[in-house]
Amino acid sequence: MTRILLVETASPKRVRRAAEEILRGGIYADPEVTIFSTGNPAALRCYGEISGARVTAPRGRGTLAALGALRAERFDVVRIFWTGEAEYRWLKLGALRLGRRATLVDNGDGGLFPLTVPALLRHALFRLRHPLPVDQGEFAPAREPRERILIVQSAEPAAVLRALARLSERPVFRDPRYTILCRNRPEVVRRFREHPMIAEVRTHDESRRALGHLRALRRLRFDGMVLFLTGDPSYWKIKYFAFLLGARHKLIFNENDDCFFFSWRDGLALLQRRLAEQRTEVGETRSSVPLRLLLQPVKAALVPFRFAWLLVVWLRLRRAALRASGSRPAA
Repeated sequence: MTRILLVETASPKRVRRAAEEILRGGIYADPEVTIFSTGNPAALRCYGEISGARVTAPRGRGTLAALGALRAERFDVVRIFWTGEAEYRWLKLGALRLGRRATLVDNGDGGLFPLTVPALLRHALFRLRHPLPVDQGEFAPAREPRERILIVQSAEPAAVLRALARLSERPVFRDPRYTILCRNRPEVVRRFREHPMIAEVRTHDESRRALGHLRALRRLRFDGMVLFLTGDPSYWKIKYFAFLLGARHKLIFNENDDCFFFSWRDGLALLQRRLAEQRTEVGETRSSVPLRLLLQPVKAALVPFRFAWLLVVWLRLRRAALRASGSRPAA
């Protein structure tokens, strides 16, 4: 008997097809198939139609913890699926705990390979050229026909409204549903909620709960994003934040209301032009431009430490003020 574990790190339909191929015979001798599912009801219904397979799912514990517990069963073969589907990335990493020697990777294009360094490098190069399998459309769940677009308010509301007017006159997205992420200010929120093109308004309080906002927005998997790079320094944090959201298409508006889809070449050209304008204003020499480019990411990385230092200074001043008020003689 060959005991085989299939880990749901791809579409349930793809996992089901692999299980049915194994159970038909000819691949492994006397196969006994176990499927580890994330517990999604639709996936469980899909696996329930397979005759002869055992399905297990997390019950009252975390998904990764339940997957790790299966290591004690010592399966002869563990098959995981690396098909480029981002929603399974953490489960793919967790499946590596089940043992390197028994694990086979199914790339979705008919290839199976063991967990060796040369095979992993070949797979990485293959995925760069082909992000998804050729038959992904047959197995992926149906997506909404409308494109979900996130507008990040990284300029004054007037600039955002001008951009919306331009997108209304000359659309660049297919039947878009716009969600805007804006500052939590009543006058700003009111202007956007009253706009007919905006379906949802999400607010933020500058740097507060930044990680929570990041996780929530990344889960929504927007098809595109609209960002404003107008040179306004008061929005520099949200500009850095926007590039972490994972939107595939990024439409950039500049200070002249011109727009272009972001690419590294156009982005670097815009940055170079910004630096040239600043150098002209302050009389900066050309030799200092590379230094400024290097310092930009360093400054961004130091923001949490600068905030912590300011907090420590404030606490020390607060403590000194409380001591001074407590030592004053009563009048």
